[in-house]
Parts: sequence; C-alpha cells; structure tokens
Amino acid sequence: MKSIIIASLIALAISAAPALEQTFSPKTEYVYKFDGILLSGLPTAYSDASQSRLSCRARLQAIDDRYVHLQLTDVLYLNTQMAQSEQWPKIESFEKSELTDELKEFIELPLRAQIRNGLVSEVQFSEEDAEWSKNLKRTILNLISLRKSAPVDETNEEERMIQREGENQFFTVNEKTMEGDCQVAYTMIQEQEKVLYTKSVNFDKCITRPDTIYGLRFESDCKECEKEGQLVKPQTVYTYTFKNEKLEQAEVHSVYTLNVNGQEVVKSETRAKMVLSEERKINKEIKKVTGPKEEIVYSMANEQLIEEFYQQGDKVEVNPFKVLPTEQKLEQLQDIFRQIGEQEDNTPETVHLIAKAVRLFRMCTIEELKKVHTSIYTKAEKKVQLVIETTLAVAGTKNTIQHLIHHFEKKTISPLRAAELLKSVQETLYPSEYIADLLIKLAQSPLSEKYEPLRQSAWLAAGTVVRGFASKTQDLFLARPATRQQKEKFVRIFMQHFRNVESTYEKILAIKALGNAGLDLSVYELVQLIQDPRQPLAIRTEAVDALRLLKDVMPRKIQKVLLPVYMNRQNQPELRMAALYRIMHTLPEEPVLAHIVAQMEKESNQHVAAFTYQVIRQFAKSTNPCYQQLSVRCSKVLLFTRYQPQEQILSTYSQLPLFHSEMLSGVQFDFAAIFEKNAYLPKQLQASVESVFGGNWNKYFAQVGFSQQNFEQVIVKALQKLSFYGKQSDSIRARRVHTGVKMLQEIVKKMNIRPRAQTSNIHNAHAIFYLRYKEMDNIVLPLDMETLDSLIEKYVKNGEIDIKSILSFFTNDSDFELHRALFVYEAVRRIPTTIGVPLTITGKIPTILSITGKMSFELQKLGARAILDIIPSVASTHVTEMRFWSPMFEQGVKSLQSARFYTPLKLEMTAELKKNTLEISHKLVVPENKKTIVSVHTRPVTFIRVPSENGENETDEKTIFHPQLQMTSEEIDRQYDVLGLKINVLGNTLSQWTLPKVFMTQQDFEYTHVSKNRPAEFVARLNIGNLEKTDLSEIKFNKIFEKEFDLENTESENRREYFHKMIRQIQSEQGWKNFVSFKLEAPQQFYMNTELRTVCDQSVRICKIELDWRRAPVFEENKEWTLRSELLAARPQMPTSLRQLREQPHREVQLSLNAKWGSSRKNEVVINAQLGQSVEQKKNVRNIEREFNGIPEYELLIKAARLNQIDFVSKYDFTPETEYNFARLFDLVKAYNFWTVSEKLVENEERRVSLQLTVEPMSRQYVNMTLQTPQQQVELKNMRIPRVALPTIAYRAIDNKIWEKTGASCNVDQSEVSTFDNVIFRAPLTNCYSLVAKDCSEEPTFAVLAKKMNKNSEELMVKVNRQSDVVIIEKTEENFLVKIDGKKISRTQFENYDLEMIGDNLIVIRLPQGEVSFDGYNVKTNLPLVASSQLCGLCGNNDGERDNEFMTAENYETEDLEEFHRSYLLKDEECEVENDRLSEKKNYRNKWNREEMKEEKEYDQDDSEETNENQLVKKTLVKEFSHRVCFSLEPVTECARGFEPEKNSTKKLRFTCMPRHSKNARRFLKEARDEILDLVDFPVSYVEAIQMPTACVAY
Repeated sequence: MKSIIIASLIALAISAAPALEQTFSPKTEYVYKFDGILLSGLPTAYSDASQSRLSCRARLQAIDDRYVHLQLTDVLYLNTQMAQSEQWPKIESFEKSELTDELKEFIELPLRAQIRNGLVSEVQFSEEDAEWSKNLKRTILNLISLRKSAPVDETNEEERMIQREGENQFFTVNEKTMEGDCQVAYTMIQEQEKVLYTKSVNFDKCITRPDTIYGLRFESDCKECEKEGQLVKPQTVYTYTFKNEKLEQAEVHSVYTLNVNGQEVVKSETRAKMVLSEERKINKEIKKVTGPKEEIVYSMANEQLIEEFYQQGDKVEVNPFKVLPTEQKLEQLQDIFRQIGEQEDNTPETVHLIAKAVRLFRMCTIEELKKVHTSIYTKAEKKVQLVIETTLAVAGTKNTIQHLIHHFEKKTISPLRAAELLKSVQETLYPSEYIADLLIKLAQSPLSEKYEPLRQSAWLAAGTVVRGFASKTQDLFLARPATRQQKEKFVRIFMQHFRNVESTYEKILAIKALGNAGLDLSVYELVQLIQDPRQPLAIRTEAVDALRLLKDVMPRKIQKVLLPVYMNRQNQPELRMAALYRIMHTLPEEPVLAHIVAQMEKESNQHVAAFTYQVIRQFAKSTNPCYQQLSVRCSKVLLFTRYQPQEQILSTYSQLPLFHSEMLSGVQFDFAAIFEKNAYLPKQLQASVESVFGGNWNKYFAQVGFSQQNFEQVIVKALQKLSFYGKQSDSIRARRVHTGVKMLQEIVKKMNIRPRAQTSNIHNAHAIFYLRYKEMDNIVLPLDMETLDSLIEKYVKNGEIDIKSILSFFTNDSDFELHRALFVYEAVRRIPTTIGVPLTITGKIPTILSITGKMSFELQKLGARAILDIIPSVASTHVTEMRFWSPMFEQGVKSLQSARFYTPLKLEMTAELKKNTLEISHKLVVPENKKTIVSVHTRPVTFIRVPSENGENETDEKTIFHPQLQMTSEEIDRQYDVLGLKINVLGNTLSQWTLPKVFMTQQDFEYTHVSKNRPAEFVARLNIGNLEKTDLSEIKFNKIFEKEFDLENTESENRREYFHKMIRQIQSEQGWKNFVSFKLEAPQQFYMNTELRTVCDQSVRICKIELDWRRAPVFEENKEWTLRSELLAARPQMPTSLRQLREQPHREVQLSLNAKWGSSRKNEVVINAQLGQSVEQKKNVRNIEREFNGIPEYELLIKAARLNQIDFVSKYDFTPETEYNFARLFDLVKAYNFWTVSEKLVENEERRVSLQLTVEPMSRQYVNMTLQTPQQQVELKNMRIPRVALPTIAYRAIDNKIWEKTGASCNVDQSEVSTFDNVIFRAPLTNCYSLVAKDCSEEPTFAVLAKKMNKNSEELMVKVNRQSDVVIIEKTEENFLVKIDGKKISRTQFENYDLEMIGDNLIVIRLPQGEVSFDGYNVKTNLPLVASSQLCGLCGNNDGERDNEFMTAENYETEDLEEFHRSYLLKDEECEVENDRLSEKKNYRNKWNREEMKEEKEYDQDDSEETNENQLVKKTLVKEFSHRVCFSLEPVTECARGFEPEKNSTKKLRFTCMPRHSKNARRFLKEARDEILDLVDFPVSYVEAIQMPTACVAY
C-alpha cells in the first residue's frame, strides 16, 4: 500500500512539472541559420590561424511540449588561413570545399530529442547515422539546452547559490552539456523586451567528462602543482537571447589553450551560433527516428573503437580503420621508407616520416603487417630494416607487438635485437591485457629460456604493460578498469615465476617485474616477503623497492608496512634504510616523521641513524615544488632533535634541486648510498634524476643503481684465482708465520673462544647493476661467481692474465651500423568540443639516431693504437599539436622545435713508450669535404587537410608569426674562428629568450663547417717523464720573508736562521725531478703548449714547480700569449710531541710564487705567502699542560699543530684591464659581506698588497680578512663560511685523519673500555692478560692483549699476536722494552718488524689491517670501518650495532659485565687472578646506557650521603659569554645540596669554547645539567685558575 502511495505522488509531481518552459511552442517549426567556426593558432590577436566554417539550416519542430525533431539541410563547409578576428569573418573570405554525397547524407539524417525543464534529457538518432555526425548534431541540441530558472529541488539547496537583484538572477547547478556533467553558472539579465541568459562551465567541478589521456602514466601525482601547472585550460561560455519568450539567438564560445610555464603558447577555438530566421506551423513533420536513447554528452564511441583496436588488435568486432584501403596504407609506407633510405643523413624531415609511419602502423591489421614485411621489409637495406623494426615497437599496438614477437620466434630478428626492441614496447601508449599475455608467453618460451637478455626484457616489459591498464595512473582510458580477477591473475603469474626459479637474480627479476606492474593487490605478497626473515636480504630489500609505484595509490598502507620494518632493530641495517627511503617518498605527515626522529635519537646503529638524519635534512632543504609541504614538516621535526651524525659514516643521502618556482619546472639530482659496517662495497648505491615540467612530475625519470650482497667474497675469490702462488724459499719467514699462528691457536684454546661463523654464503653472493627509466626497471645486469669464473677461465692462464686473448678481441677491425627510431616522449589527450568535433592534444618527441663507422685496434712494439671512424647523425623534433578531426576535414596548429646533429669524425688514440717517456696522444680529425651541421629550428604551423576525390588528403600548411615577438628577433650571419675551424653561423633568434616564446616564434639557427681540400686535425699529446735524481741546490729561497711574517719579540731572527739551516740541510740530500708536457695543435696554426717541471726532495719538504704555457694569439692579440711561473714551497719539520712543537722555532709553511703572463704587454706578480698560526692558536699551544704523554698528548698535538692563518704579500705590475678585473672582483666580495666590512683610507707602498686570512680555530666556521692596498685598508670580521679542515704539521697527521674518516677505534686503559662501536664501559684490567681485540674467524690473523704490570701499578703491558710473530711491549722508566718472539730488539730495528716510534712515549704496531698504539697506559686499536665482523674481545665486534656488544668468548650475549670481562681473561701460570678486584661491582659500569648511569648515580649519591658528610659532587663547569659558551674539559668539584665548602684549593682548568648559536653549544648546555661531558676531542681555548672545595660541611 505504501509503495502505491509513493508511486502516485511521484507521478503527480512529474505531471505537474513544466516540460518546456515556453522555449518552443508545440506544433511549431523553427528554422535557424547555424554557423560554426573552428580556429587554430597562436593566443594573440591578428596572427594568422587555420579556420574552418560549417554552415547549414536547422529545422527544429516542437512535436509537443516534450519532444522536438531536428534535421540539418544545406550543409556547407569552408576553410581558410587568415588573420584572427574577434568578429565573425565574412563568408566571402573563406574557400568553399565540396562535401561528398555520403557525408551529406549522414549530416541530413534527422533526430528526436526529449526536453525536460528546458534541458535536453534524451536523444534518439537514426540507426544509419555515424558517430561523428551524431556529435555534430549534438551541437544544435547543446545550444537549445537551457535552464531558465534555478531548480526548486530542496536537496540541492546547499549546493546552489541564488542572488537576485531586480529582475536579474544568478545561480549555479550541475548540468549535462556536450562537454560533460559539470557545474554550470547561470546569469539572467532583463533588457527591455529581451532577456539575456549567460552560462559558463566550471571544468574544475565535473562529475564526468568524456575525455581520454594516454602516455602520462609515468608521471607522479604532484598535488602542489595541480592548479598552477595545468597544461590544458578549457573555457566555455554560452549566450542566449530571448525576445517575447522566443529563442532569437544562441551562441557558444569555447577556448582551449595549451600552457607552458603558466603562459599560453597555442590555442584552439570553437564558435557556434544559431539565429532564428523563420517560425511557422508544421507543414511536413520530420521523420520520427526510433534509434536507441542517448545523452546529449559527446559520444566517445568512435574513440573507443580506435582504443579497442589498438589494445586488442584483430580480435575487435569493428575495425575503425577499415575505411582506409590496404593498398593505400602500403603505398604510403613504401613511399615513407623509400625516402628514409635515400637520405644520407637524418633530418627533421626524416623524423616527420618516422612519426607518420608510426601513425600508419597503428592502423594496420596483422595481414597488412605481413604484407609490409614481404613487400617492404625483406627488400629493404639494413638501415631501413632497423628503422622499420623500431618504428613497429614504438607504435606499440597489439598487432605490431604480435607481429614483432612472431619474428622474434622465427629469429628473423636476433634475440639481442629483440631485447632492445622490447624497451620501446614498455612505453606503449595503449597497454592491454592482450599485450601483457603476449609478453608473458614470450618470457616463458623456450627462446627466452635460452637467451637471458630477451627473457629479462620480456618480464620487465610485461610488468610495465600490466601497470598501464591495471594500476591507477595519470592515464584515462575508455575501457573499463581492470577487475580484481585480472589483477590477481598477474600477481599470481609473477609470484609463481618467483617461486619456480632458484637463483637470486631470477627471483629479483620476478620482483622487479611485479614492481613495474605497480598493482595494489601485490602489496600483500610483497609484505610477506619483506616480513619473512627466512628470505635473503636481497629479496627483502628488492620487495621494499617494488612498493615505489604505490606511493600515490596507498601511501598510508606503505607507511604502515614499512615503519615497523624501520623501527625494528633486529632487521638488517640496509633493509631498514631502504624502508626509510621508501617511506619518505610517500610524503609522510608530521606524526610519522616524529616517530622516525625519535627512533633516530636512540638508534644504536650509527649507519642507520646518520642515513636517517641525512634523508630528513635533505628533504627539509628541498626546493622541489612537489615537496613543499614535506619540506616544512621535515624542518619542524629537525628543530627538536639534538642528534648529529658522525663524520666517518658513509651511508648518506643527498639532493641537488634546481627549480624555477614560478615556472613550476626544474630537475633534481638524488644520490643515496647504503653501507654496512663490515663491507668494502656499498650495499646499495643509486643516482637518479627527477624532473618537473610545468607541474608534471616525473619522479623517476632516470635512475642508475647498484646493489650487492656479500660480493666482496666473490671479488676476493676471483683475486685468489688470479694470483699465482709460488713456494716461499724463506724458511725463517715460514717458521715465524708458523709460530704466530700457533700462538693464536693457543689463545683460542685457553679462552675457549668459539670462532665467529661466517653468516654469508659465497654461492648466494651477487651484485646487480640496474637502469630505471620513467619509473620502469629497464635493464638489469647481474654479476655472480659463475659469471666471473667464466671470464677468468677465458682470459686467465696459469694464474696470469692472458693479455693476448684480451687484445685479440680488439685487434679485429669491425664495422658497425646502428639505426634507432624512438619517441622520447609521447602523450595524447582527446577532449570534446562544443562544435561536435573532437580536439586531440598531442605532445611527442620523435627521434632518429644513426651511427655508422669502423673501429680498429693495433698493437705496436712499445705501445698500442686505437682508431674510431664514425658518422653520428641525430635528428629530433618536439611536436606540440592541437588538432580537430572529422571525416570532412582535419585542422589544427602545431609548434615544432627541431634539432639536427651531423658530424663525421675520426678519433685516433696512441700510447707509446719513448726514451723513458710515456707519450699519450689523441688525434681528432674532421674529414675533408664533409659538412658538419648542428642546427636548431622552431616554428609554429597551422594546417588544414581536406579529403579529395581520389581519397588522398590535400594539405594546406602555413608557418605563422607572432607579430610582437617576431619583431624582437635578430638576423645572424657570422663566421667564427674556433681553434682554427671556420664555423659559419646563420639564422635568426630572439634577443630575449624564454621557453614560451620559443613555442610561438620562428627561429632558425645553424652551425656549419666544411674542411675544404684537407682534413682538419686536432692533436693533443701528453708526455710524462720518469722520475730522475737531481741536485737540490737549484732551489733558492731568497727574499721569501716579508715584514708581515715577522713574529713577536725576537723570535723572527731565530726563526729565519732555523729555516735557512733546515733548507741547507735538506739541499745536501738527494732530490728528484719530473717532467710533464701537454701540447695541443689545431688547424690554422693554432697551438697550445704546456710544460710542468717539478723538483722535490725525497720527503717532499721543499719543492720547486715551474709552469710554462704558450699559445697562439687569439681574438685581437698580435703576439704569442705566454705564462711563466715558478712556485717554491717549504714545509717545516713535523713535530712528534707537544714539547717539540713548542720548542720548534719555525713551524710555518712558506710559499713563493713568481708569475709573468700576457701577450704584447705582460702582467707580472710576485707573491710571498706564509701559512701559520694566529695569535690565539699560539696561545692555546702555550697553555696546554705538559703532563700529557702518549696517546692523549699525540691527539692534542694534532689539534695544537693546526695552521689557521695565511698571510699574502704581493708586488704586482698589471695591465689596466687586469687591474680593473681584480678591482671588480674585490668590490663583489665587499658587497656580498656588506654588513661586516670596515674600510679606511691609508697611504701604503704603491703596487703592493697584503692580505691576511684567519680562520677561527675552534669552530672553523668564521674567518677574518684584512687587506692592505696602496690606498685603503679593508677588514671583514666574522665572515661565516662552511666548516673547513685546517692543515696540521703534526707527524702522521694525515694517517690519523684517514683513520678518523675511514676507521673504527677502540681505547682501553686500566679501568675503562671504549669499543669500536662507541660503547663505553668500566672494566678493570688485572695482572692477567685480557683479550682486547682478536680476529675470531676460523683462520685468525691477529690478537691484542693487555694487562697491568703488577697489581698496584697503573702501567700496562701489551701483547700483539700476529701471524708472523708475537710482540710484547712494556713501558720502563726511560724507554719501551720491546720483545719479538721473546727476543729483545732495539729502536733501530723497529722498522723491520712493522713498528714505529712517535716521540718518546708512543709506539705503533702495524696489523695486517689496522694498527695498535700503546703509550704504557692506554691501548688504542684502529681497524678499518669495513674490517671483518668476526671480531671478539673487550673492544666488541665492530658491526655498527651498540646493542650486541657484550658477546662472550663462547659467542653468547650477556648483560653481566663481569661475566663478559672474565670470559676474555687469559689464565695461566704466569699470573694470579685478582678475584676480589674482578668481583667488585663498582668496577663495572655501562656508560652508554644513560638510564643505568642515572640509576647508578642516584644510588651512589644516596649511599654516600649516609656514610660521608663531606659530600663532593663532580660536574662540568659552564661559563657563558655574550657570543660563546665555554665548558671545562675536566670536571670540577662542588658541594652537594645542603652542604657548603669547608676547605678550598686552586686548580688550573682547561676550557673549550664554541659559538653560542651552534648546535653543540645548545646540546652541551642541556647535558651538563645531568652528567659530566666528554669533551676530549675538542680543542683547548684558554686556561683559567678555579677555586674548588676539597671538603664540605653540612649547612
């Protein structure tokens, strides 16, 4: 009952609603004159444009108040190429073109339409009508579809805006027009008897639009660029005029513009109007049609047929290209390839032919392609055959791909060539399930099983094609989206392949194919792989990378999956870093970033922490418009972290963004490296380029990468096979090695040390190089043990490289020929217009590349020669096109930018040994009578094509001009002489160049060169002489000291005497000299000769470097240009102790440069320079306390010996031009630092300049500069610079710096250990040896042990077991006592046993990889960062993890420090174990665990307060100044809360200072409140006497 009532109410409402709103009266016929214009050209007035005009009479009969019939008659088509005008052009200015009878019949077929509320709701066409004709008639219906008043439906009340002012009205409502279901804004204005209605379409608010997009699936979603970067901007406005409630006139104007960098470059317009010419009663009713009911919205049925044909091939029911006869296609293709074959080099016309061939191939059936193969391909030359193959691949339809695969299987096309062609197939515009099935079948075929490159390309191409139709991308197809069943099908295929294969490479290939597919359903399979610890690390890491294409589809899902992977410290570091990298590219929100930063701050693995910091920091600094919001969020989270990465961490991520914010365009270069602590090679290495052009984001435009697992083992194994091991005849050496190994084995046995097993398997070791292009994995190059074994077997004989086998590969002369056609880029968008003709917007870059030539290699007696004779020819055209198409005509505008490169070259390279000199020469020859061309052409073109009676198109093409811009261009006709080549430059170009202007103007620019009569040769010769002995007396240091170099007091004279004495002593020794020359010869007697002569002593303490440079005169010079310079350099002795540094009179580096250069008039300059220490730095040296010895003293020496000041004094005689250039440069420096510059006028010596640069020695980020010129004194204070590394003159400073950057250190003293992984804990050494560090592999190479000399002493004894010997060292009162295998040796013998003495208190023992430093109190072990992780001992395992440091000798983890310590105690008859000392808990503490430190501190404090009233508390003293903060390097004592000092004492304290704004200062200020700071690595700034309590009393 209820349903009947509801139905009745609905019927009543429908019957009460007005149907026609008085637009047309029933039983009345209205005759309208219809005119439509299509215009294509530049977006500027008065420039020429191609214009087409359609005119006809439209008979419209209102059958009743609901239905109308429509028929078009007297159809007329006209066209022209003429200037644009805002007015309707006169019909006389057009040229008439006759339409065929068939076309007229279609147009004149009637239709029936239903009108409801003024809008056309249903349309019925004749069943014989064509789609293009239906759309043309929809134009008339679109013009009469009008809503006169706002809808009264209450459900739309909130969405509708109504404003009334008198009789005027404005409202918005969603409405269906030809261009889609979009929001429309109405305005009604009453003008006396007339009522004007205007409606405009808001294309930003559409429910549906009948358009298609192809070729944008490789672009990423850039939300920040969506508005500003919109490439195509349509605008449509309707105007209706009613008089006496009759529709007198209706007009629609649509503009479609193409924008580049926010500026319009080309446009298309459609205008249509209908004017009432007659109103009468119906005399003869238009025939009623009964076809299926359709909408007013433009029908894409024809476009859908084309799309289906491209995707499904001959399986479609209707072939849309059947109207084009096969013979006509073959004839056109034959003509195209005939012209290509006749052209000697590639030109823009060749590119045009390639694009035309691609378009024709896309229209072909399989049978037609077979005819092309038999009638064209088989009869063509090799060049044409190669072009046909690549053109078929670029076409990328199901038919062309099926045709190619057929010939792959027949081997008409070689497998290697097939693999290359499949790279173009990956970029097909029309991917489909049918194409994917073909590629998968090819990948699983016996042919692919036999040829690995073909199999790889087929799988990768299949994945990419699947993504095209089954994943969410920027493309918009007419076909239905892929179903869940289809997605599951392909996920199942890829994963089944993954499970069926065994090798790591094949599994990675399967994952890469799945990653290329980018299917949302694949995430479940990938997550299982990522979370499965049983999977190899390479598989898990690759699965993380395979999520990259889902970043826009399901960013939160990826974050949800990968964030736990990153947070879980049990996962391998490289897996965690890969997960973080992928998370950041999902543009996470601030809460996710906060989680990441929190993990970074407490991270135990320094590689993971440093990589995390670098990634977030780089995104915070990014200027990429697509990262704007992420950049802000990253900057916020970094404000709240105190973390600073260690300098020597190699895992890193960096960006180089180069963007123009207004244009929303630019490129970004990314580099990422992921290292493991114990690997020589990076685990992952990648460099990528991403681009944004006009807001279109290519996230992975190009990327190269390298990944490996345990590949170091493969390299080591290969090197072992390359080595030829002979028997050693040295029996003594053999006995020593045997003794060392035996001692190492005894240590293992006594301590019950279990060997650390090698976790990696050499059989699973592999490396992969890959190339990614447009988000697709394109090429994968695997390397494994089998590959290297095959190469070694082929080219290595008896342990030696077979040079003849390798050279035989090159000595054969080989001719080569390469021809490749490709589309660098192609995108198509097709949208409807209000005149019923679709508008196709195309962007593409068809390119053809040809390289032909010959390569030869020839062995000579003492050298070799290689010759490469090539002719490269490249032509490329960037086409931007807007095109209207219908069977009646084809019209449009396109902007062409063409480039051509053709340059025959011959390159000859020779390397030869002549009279103890190595000569390397390169000869570049430009052949005679061959034309070299480099040209660029741009022009906008309009065109009209009209079918003729014979079926071919008659084309009217015209280059158009931008009136204003073309006036600013200038003609160029010049000739340049470049290195002897006469180059002609001809053309015209804009005076002010911008990218949008290039699209809108005609420019021609051509460089040409012809070597007439004889070839042009460029010869470059490099000669490198041998080192020869020489006398050093020729190095003269005269007048090297200036008054500005003098020291305070009377030190200068002593320093000069010391310096000259040192020079004389060095000159008495043997010296060495070397000679290097470089000569360049070019045509027309151009030459450039350079000679470099070097003389140095053997230790490179003094050097003389002479440089002579001569070249032929150029430009306006009339004499040879020469440069003669001499540089003298002398460094001081390198001190080995602080005392030696203080007592050394001369510790500066002296430089002297004498240079003279120029052509007719010479410039001359004499510069003396001194690199030394500033007053502040010298004061720091004097204030260092003398009681430091050994390792602490040496570390302070390196910092105290830094040189932070350089003084220059120059006497010059410059030409006016040179003097002016230097003055301009200095003015620029002053302007850049305007606020820190002070200057005053002075009167100094003429033509003499002095400059002093002083770097602040603590932060090394500020510099002061003082410049004295003849007229002024300029000072720049506190100029901020990037942190610099200051040179130091300390002995072995370079070695120490290398260890800091690339090594890991462990320090052990009698009570504390700082491990390789920077875990600090207390553990007491006893008079029994404790194992400090040892190689715990199955074949150990070293062990370091240490013990106390006796129970009550602080001195230590160290024992180092090497494979060759056992070294025992102890410190005596006067010197070190050193024993090798029990035999005492003297200091003079140290070098024979890889020992080195530094000063009097430090000795260094070299290990196979690393070194041990010992000063009697401290043992410091340095090992490379990539040293083996199979280490054990108190120093830990050097694996980069802090959480697993306490592994006992039996290889299990413990939290008990005493148990850990005892496991590495060597108990023997030589010592008595100090059980009391070992069992005392206060001797153990893990300082790295801050919570443990806090609890222990509170416990100690509470306990001592009960037992000791004289409580003293230690803390770091902080002194704050206006611009800096200073911290005491040693803790001070203070009385605890509730106590006051009873007794005081004075002690000198060293302080280190840093700028107040620095991150370290802020961090240390917070940490100093709760703990004692460890500032041992910071320099001493000053020393001050401080009073400290020695006893306290309760207050």
